[in-house]
Amino acid sequence: MAEDRLDRIERKLDRFAELLDRSYHQSNERMDRVEEQTARNAQLIQNNVQLIERNAQLIDRTAQLIERNGQQIQFLRELMQGHISQSTPPAHAD
Repeated sequence: MAEDRLDRIERKLDRFAELLDRSYHQSNERMDRVEEQTARNAQLIQNNVQLIERNAQLIDRTAQLIERNGQQIQFLRELMQGHISQSTPPAHAD
């Protein structure tokens, strides 16, 4: 009877050991997946930072082009105003 009881305890201990071993391996697998996902997320964040920096450069360049175009338009407007205000434009001499 004591031997049967010891056998049952040993079987229970073996099952608990198997469960612990399985849990340990599952935890390690989950940690591996978490580490892989974290590495992928870090790469995506780095890519996004690079895209944001590139977009900032493009925005700066666009702002410069808009400013230059505004200056050119103002210059052309002033030329036209000077041309229109002349009594006889030089291009239409009598």
